[in-house]
Amino acid sequence: MSAGKLDQRIRIEQRSRVEDEGGGAVEGWALLAEVWAEQWPVSGRERAEAQQVQASAMVRFRIRRRTDVSADMRVIWLSRAHNIRHVADAGPREPFVILDCEAGVAL
Repeated sequence: MSAGKLDQRIRIEQRSRVEDEGGGAVEGWALLAEVWAEQWPVSGRERAEAQQVQASAMVRFRIRRRTDVSADMRVIWLSRAHNIRHVADAGPREPFVILDCEAGVAL
């Protein structure tokens, strides 16, 4: 695979806790990395839930190999959050990692 296919800029974010002015803590998202990726759609579906139609889409991203990405993180692509569902890492000899992500559902 050539690096030319890594043509989409994505943000990888992890959960973080930040203290607020009242001495409490607020949970949010913090930037882990901003990287180039190849993106392609995998599937989409709609389902009825709580008398509303819920739509979700599975998207796959290929990025240069990183060891600090896990399934409790998310990807921001085109200003939309995608929950990482699986990180496919074939080992240190493989130069890329595949992130299977889902958009349209809560983490």
